[in-house]
Amino acid sequence: MVIRCKVNRNQHYRWYAIVGLLLGFELGIAASVSPLRELVAWDTLSPIGGSTETVFAPAAEIDQSYFLPNNSIPTHYSISLETDIHQNVRTFRATTWVYLTILEPSDRITMHLQELTIMEARLYRVASSGGQAIEIDQPARIVNIALEHVTFRTAATLPTGNYALRIVYTGIMLNYQSGYLASQYRNEQDQWRYVGSTHFQATHARRLLPCYDEPALKATFDLQIRHHRDYKAIANMPRTSIEIDPTNREYLISVFETTPRMSTYLLAFAVTDFATRENGKHQVVARSNAINDADYALQVGATILERLEDYLGVPYYEYMPKLTSIAIPDRGTGAMENWGLVTYGEPVMLYNPTVNTYRNRKDVTTIIAHEYAHQWFGDLVSPLWWQYIWLNEGFATLFQYYATRLAVPGDEYWELFNGEVIQRAFQDDASETIHSMNQNAATPQEILALFDSIAYKKAGSVLNMFRNVLGESSWQEGLKQYLKDYELTVASDSTLSFYLQQAVEGNDILPQGVKVQDLLASWTNAPGFPVLTVNRLYRDGWMILSQNRFMNGKVLPVEHVWHIPYNYAYASSASFYDLSQYDWLAAPAAKIASTVPDNEWVVFNKQQTGYYRVNYDRRNWELLIEALHANHIAIHRLNRAQLIDDAFHLARADLLDMSVVLRLLRYLRNERDYAPWQAADQVLTFLYEQLHGTEHEHAFLIFMDELIEEVYATLSVDTVNPGETTLYKYLKQLITGWACRIGYKDCLQRSREALRKEYSTPSAGETAVPVHPDVRAVVYCHGLQEDTEPEFQAIYMRLMNSRNQAERTDLLKALGCSQNENSLRTLLATIVLSASPGTNFIYLSEERAQLLNAVTTGTTGVGIATFVDVYSDTVSLQTAISIAGAGAMESAVRNVAAQCNTPQEREQLETLLKAVTGYVSSATVNSARALATAKLDWFNSAEALIVAEFLESYNNI
Repeated sequence: MVIRCKVNRNQHYRWYAIVGLLLGFELGIAASVSPLRELVAWDTLSPIGGSTETVFAPAAEIDQSYFLPNNSIPTHYSISLETDIHQNVRTFRATTWVYLTILEPSDRITMHLQELTIMEARLYRVASSGGQAIEIDQPARIVNIALEHVTFRTAATLPTGNYALRIVYTGIMLNYQSGYLASQYRNEQDQWRYVGSTHFQATHARRLLPCYDEPALKATFDLQIRHHRDYKAIANMPRTSIEIDPTNREYLISVFETTPRMSTYLLAFAVTDFATRENGKHQVVARSNAINDADYALQVGATILERLEDYLGVPYYEYMPKLTSIAIPDRGTGAMENWGLVTYGEPVMLYNPTVNTYRNRKDVTTIIAHEYAHQWFGDLVSPLWWQYIWLNEGFATLFQYYATRLAVPGDEYWELFNGEVIQRAFQDDASETIHSMNQNAATPQEILALFDSIAYKKAGSVLNMFRNVLGESSWQEGLKQYLKDYELTVASDSTLSFYLQQAVEGNDILPQGVKVQDLLASWTNAPGFPVLTVNRLYRDGWMILSQNRFMNGKVLPVEHVWHIPYNYAYASSASFYDLSQYDWLAAPAAKIASTVPDNEWVVFNKQQTGYYRVNYDRRNWELLIEALHANHIAIHRLNRAQLIDDAFHLARADLLDMSVVLRLLRYLRNERDYAPWQAADQVLTFLYEQLHGTEHEHAFLIFMDELIEEVYATLSVDTVNPGETTLYKYLKQLITGWACRIGYKDCLQRSREALRKEYSTPSAGETAVPVHPDVRAVVYCHGLQEDTEPEFQAIYMRLMNSRNQAERTDLLKALGCSQNENSLRTLLATIVLSASPGTNFIYLSEERAQLLNAVTTGTTGVGIATFVDVYSDTVSLQTAISIAGAGAMESAVRNVAAQCNTPQEREQLETLLKAVTGYVSSATVNSARALATAKLDWFNSAEALIVAEFLESYNNI
C-alpha cells in the first residue's frame, strides 16, 4: 500500500494519527514512527489494497490555531455523570478518564473544552503490558476560551507512551441544541416534567467532557449515569447493570456497555421518565402520554433498517447490539443520528393518524430513513474532517427518499426527490457567494455553516446522479466495499471515488482515460452548477452543447468545467425510462451528431437525474410547448416538472423570455400528476405575490382559474377517500389551496361548512363531524376567512389542549388565516399572557415564533395590518421581543416586507420599521426596506412588463 502526503499548512490532518485511525492500527508507543511536526494534507487517500495519484486543489485558508496539536490521540473515555434533571437542576457533575497515547515527547496535552469547570486533574501512566495505572502528576491547566481548548501542562516532558487523565468537573445544561440539553413536557396530570438528552454534532461533545472533539480522532466510550430512581437512563449501548447508589437510595447508577470506536459527536444518552416499546433489538422511546404515537416509527423503522442492511450488504447488528429512537419533547423538528441512539424532535418521530396528516407521516418516514442511513454513512464510516460532511449528509439525504422506495414503495416518497431535493438545491447553489461541497473550516461557527443545503440537498443530488450514471449494481458494489473496508474509521471523497472506480472497472461506463475521482471532483471541488445549453442546428440532427455556471440573475463565463453526463429523448424515441446510457460533456462546448428529426422536440437529462439545468434554442422550446399542449404525457412527468422549473429560473436569469414560461404553463389545465404542479406552484406563487393587490391581480386570477378549473372539478376539498394515494393528496392540497385562495365559491363554502360541522355545539342538535387531518390545512385556513369567532376560539382551545406537537403547528398556521381583526389581536396578546405565572396560555419553545409567522404570512392583508398596528406601539413591541425573541420578530418583519406590492403597503412597512429600529438588527431593517423596494421596482422591469402584457392579452383572447 502506498500513501503519499505533502506539507500544506492549510490543512491539519495528522499523518501518523490518521493512518492508524483509518486502517485500524494501534498507535500505542510509536517508537518506530518519526512524527511529523508539520501539518499535512493528503494528495491521496489510498484505500486498502490499492493506490492512486490524483492531486487536489489547495484547501481554503483557515485559522490553524483552532486545531488540536498533533502530539497525542485518544484511545478510550470512561465517563461517570451525575444529574438531577428530575428536579430541573441544570448543573451536572462528572468524572472522566481520558486514555490517550503520546506520539511525541511533550509536556502539554491539549483537548477541547467549553464551559466546563474543572476541579481536579490527575495524570497516570498506563503500562503497555497492562496493570494498574500509576499517578505521575497533577498537571496545571490553561484554558483558552476563544479556541475552546484546555491544555494540561506537566512538570516534566512526557515520553511517548500510553497515559490516562482523570478529570473531575461540573457543567451546565442548556435549552438549545448543543451539549447536554434540558427540555420539558406536561404529563397526564398537567404537571411539568423535565428530561435530559444530548446533541453533540458538530463541536459540542466538549460541553460534556474534555475530549479530542474532531471526527477523525475516534475512541471507545464507557458511560455510567447517576440519576433519580423515578427516571431511566439510555445511551448508545445497552445497559449492563443498574444499582442503587449506596450513598443515597433515592438514586440509581446505570452502567452501559463499551461502544465501538466512534467520533465524539456520536456519543449520546438521555435521562427521562419515558416509556419504551420494543421489536427485538429495535426500540422506540417517548413520554408515556405519547408512546402509542411511536408505534408507527417502531414498525416502519425496523423495515427501513432491514432494507438498508440488504441494500448496503453490511448488517447493522454486526456493529451495534441495538437501535433506539427517542422522541424529545419541545426540541423542534431536528434529529440526530447518534450511533445506536437516534434522537428526534417529536414531530418527526411521533405519528397519530387521527390528528396528524399525510405530510406528517411522510416527514416521520423520511427522517427515520435519513437518520438510519447515517448509521452507516457517518457512524460506521465518518468524515476525515468536516469539509467532507457531505459524505454523511448527502448519502443520508439520498437514502432519506431512496430507502422508502425499498421499504414502503406504496407511499411514493421517492417521487418527491426531484422537487424537494434537486430543484431546491438549485436555488441556494445559484448564489455567487456559495461554497463548494468540499469546503474547509476551522472555527465552530465555520463548521456549523457547512451544515447547509449544499451538504444535504446538493450532495444528495450529485450522489444520485452518480448512482444513475454508474448503474445500480456497480453503485451498490462500490458502497458495500467502501463500508466494509473503512468500518470504524474515516474517509474523504477520494476514498469513495476509489471504490466506485473499482466497481466500474471494465464496464465501459466512464469517458476514455477518465476516472471516477476526476468526474466526482469536478462537482465537489467547485461551487455552483452548470446550465447545459442545447442549440440545435436543424440539419441532419447536429447539435451544439455548451456549459456555463448558472447564477441567480446571470450566467458566468466558464471558469470551471464540469463533467456533465447527459442523455436525451425525442418525440419518435421517447425513451425516458431508459437510463442505462450516458454521454459526457467535459469541455466548454462540443458539437454532437444525433438522429433527432428537425421537426421533433428533444428533452435532455431524462427524469432530471443530472444535477444541472437545461436551456434550448427558441425553436425547440416552441416544439416542447406544442407537444405539452397536444399530448403532455408523451414527456415524462419528472421532465415536465424539469421544463417548468428550468424555464422559470432561466427566464428570471434573462436567458429565456418569460412569455415562454407563461405559454408553457397553460398546458397545466390537463395535468394530473403532482410533480409538474409542484414545480409550477413555485412559479404561480411568485406571480401571485408580485401581483396581489395591484391592477394586474384580476388578470392573474383569470389565468389561474383556467389552469386549475378542470383538475379542481375532480377533487374534493373537504373529504378523503380510503384509496387516495400520497401523491394524489399532495395534488389535492395544492389545487384546492389555490382554488380557495383565488375565491372559488365552492371551495370556500365547503371549507366553511366543514369547519362549522366539526365545531357545532350539541345544543344546536347536530353531531360534530371531524375534519379529516389530510384536508385540514385548506379547510381550517379558508374556513376561518369569514367572521368565524366561535370556531377560532374552539381551534385555539384545541391548540392549548393538544399534546401533539405536529398538530399544534398545524393549528397555529390555521389561526393565522383569520380575517377577524379582533381574533388576531387576541392571538397576538397570548404571547404576552404566556409569560405570566400560572398561565393557561402555554406555548412550546418555538411556537411564539410560529404564531408571529402565521399572522404575517396569512392569505389576506388583515394579519399584516393587525400586526403592524399592534407592534407600532413600543411597549407591546419590547414585551413581545423579550418573550418571543428578537429572531422571531425579525422574521415577521421580513414577512411584512415580502408582501409590499403597493405604495400604501410600503407606507405600512415604514411605520413598522420606524417602530422596530433599535429593537431588531439594523441588517433586518435594511434588508426589509431593500426587499420592499425591489418588489416595487420589479413593476418597471422587462420581466414585469412581459408578464402584464401576456396576462392582459391572454384575457382578451
